[in-house]
Amino acid sequence: MNFQKILNGCLVFFLVLYVSACGSDDVKGNGKTTELSLEEAEKFETGFLYVRSPFESRKEEEDFNIKEIERVAKVKNVDINIYLAKEDTSKLGLKQNSLTFAFYQDGEVKEKLDFIDLSEDDIYFKVETFVQSVQQKHSK
Repeated sequence: MNFQKILNGCLVFFLVLYVSACGSDDVKGNGKTTELSLEEAEKFETGFLYVRSPFESRKEEEDFNIKEIERVAKVKNVDINIYLAKEDTSKLGLKQNSLTFAFYQDGEVKEKLDFIDLSEDDIYFKVETFVQSVQQKHSK
């Protein structure tokens, strides 16, 4: 188990070096986190958005997810936005469900990472590769 974490850490390190060497124009920022209102989340245009679950039973899991997303955002110099759902997202006008991290461009979801079936070990690597993939595909 520890060997796998070390291996994943090495892979992430090399991915960070690779992405740092390749610039990205559209998908960049300062690594800051912004909390959005429902109205802002419904009209979200461009960038990364994570939708938190409205259920208290998921708070610990969500805190871990956000911590990992914020870590990656700082390393990759991308800004992230977070919406804390107050009720089931299927009843709202959002384009994504809770427990998902998505990249929007011109108001459309272009890429999405679903956390629902990911283990903590998977999250570390998946968030890194998700952001890298978005940077490669959606940069000018």
